Amino acid sequence: MRHLLNHTSGLIAYEDVMPAGTSVPLKDKDVLHLLEQQRRTYFAPGSKFRYSNSGYALLALIVEAVGSISFAGFLKANIFDPLGMKATVAFENGISTVQNRAYGYSPRENGFERTDQSLTSSVLGDGGIYSSVEDLFRWDQALYSDKLVSLDTLKRAFTSTIDTGEKGQGYGYGWFVGSFNGAREISHSGETVGFRNFIGRYPDQRLSVIVLANRSDARPADLTHKIVNRPSLIATG
Repeated sequence: MRHLLNHTSGLIAYEDVMPAGTSVPLKDKDVLHLLEQQRRTYFAPGSKFRYSNSGYALLALIVEAVGSISFAGFLKANIFDPLGMKATVAFENGISTVQNRAYGYSPRENGFERTDQSLTSSVLGDGGIYSSVEDLFRWDQALYSDKLVSLDTLKRAFTSTIDTGEKGQGYGYGWFVGSFNGAREISHSGETVGFRNFIGRYPDQRLSVIVLANRSDARPADLTHKIVNRPSLIATG
């Protein structure tokens, strides 16, 4: 499970082995079935870092198996409800609804085209969660306490266990670990067909910047760093 959490499993990217002609959106269990058909990995587990959505899908299935509850149900019962994240849902078609939701768009020659869903949008281990800046802030603040998990677990999540290959950047359990302008930075991005998102956490300053964009040409990490670069927010020494 540690290899799944810090992307050192070497598992084949399920997006690359989806059968030609696939027309029904995949779910996490479909990812497992695709991986069961593979006879290789990219590398020996633990030897390298390679970001893996496949790993996240398997982690969601592990949660379901251990907790005897759907992954969406687990998130709601253990994270969303306790933190009062009323606008947040792991979306399941025909089961849940998203209030006041934004749709994703991509620029085209004559304007924007709605590009909101793809064949991977229903895999919940690596996505499919709709939220708001306000709710994500509630979640962010909980990560300064033991409200969700123990402080020891948080420390492990925010500690680099492997070099990602990018200069000065490592990876913990679900977080990129590095620095920006001399400040410790814990961050992650997320994207799908019509959305680009980024969260940058600067724990020594107790500062977080959350950017959610519903257009595929957005650059939320750049915007985050532009905000953080203001002298009043982070002292560069």
